Amino acid sequence: MSTKILFITADRVKASYGVTSGLYNSATFVVNFLNRNGFDAALTSVQDSNEIDRVVTQNNPDVVIIEAIWVPPYKFEELLKIPRHMNRRWIVRIHSKAPFLANEGIATRWIREYTQIQNGKIQIAPNTRELTEQLHVAFPDGTFIFLPNVYQFKKFDIIPPEEDGEDWINIGCFGAIRPMKNTYQQALACIDFAERNGKRLKFHVNSTRVEQSGDNVLKNLKSLFVGSPHRLVHHGWYQHTPFLQAISQMDLGTQVSFSESFNIVTADFVNAGIPIIASEDIEWMPPFLRTSPTSHKGMVRKLQLAYRFRKISAWFQTVYLKIYNYRAELTWLAALK
Repeated sequence: MSTKILFITADRVKASYGVTSGLYNSATFVVNFLNRNGFDAALTSVQDSNEIDRVVTQNNPDVVIIEAIWVPPYKFEELLKIPRHMNRRWIVRIHSKAPFLANEGIATRWIREYTQIQNGKIQIAPNTRELTEQLHVAFPDGTFIFLPNVYQFKKFDIIPPEEDGEDWINIGCFGAIRPMKNTYQQALACIDFAERNGKRLKFHVNSTRVEQSGDNVLKNLKSLFVGSPHRLVHHGWYQHTPFLQAISQMDLGTQVSFSESFNIVTADFVNAGIPIIASEDIEWMPPFLRTSPTSHKGMVRKLQLAYRFRKISAWFQTVYLKIYNYRAELTWLAALK
């Protein structure tokens, strides 16, 4: 009999924006991979932690994987006292690196309390080796395992881009507007890049999802383009396939943020065959397409490189993502033996 695994996400993002989040897509990719490899995996969303008992009882999994830190420690204490749940394996996945966790008010306290539940009964699974090692040192009594992201390449129908003329260049800097996403700095670099190449820039962002006091970022971003020959293009939040279609119309992408653990937006650009530059934190990307989030010159230089060698850049980033995927899949198979 195959191991039965239930992934559970909080429904907050979906309820707020009416579409699936990157985290939900990420969990879906892992579920699909596991099902192709002999596991019985499923994904469900709940309104809050009070629904966990119901969905776990209905599905009766061997392993329960909570996606992100949203379940209060006391709820795990309650669940593990129920006889039907005592022998299940419980895992909490973390999708952020340390700098991003520092902005989540309850994250560290809850991680500490998770480690104290029944002598490590709750396993904590960061999606980077770095955070796995950091938390193991900080909380030596906890049980930490590395469970990376898995990306699923998807075929989609490409929608022909609008004819802008040769003097325009489209660069996508998608994702939620947050201070640590570094959108403003990237916009400045893209304007500089466009000017150096005699182009007018269309800088594309997801302006309908603003988080962690990102409203000031968006306000300054809008002001940056007032009276400029360049243009800020606002997008809503997409389902995954329409998002791939939207980014396939870009000339370049940029995700040079201050903190990333995987970054599904970058992977989506790779899927769409569009060259993208990224921060040093996105370790699976080719080094020649990565740069420091504080280096304006570095961003401009890497944009120039990606633009000049578009086909080569797209090929290399695809190969690097596939190598990462292969290793990530082996890690999951070993962890769930």
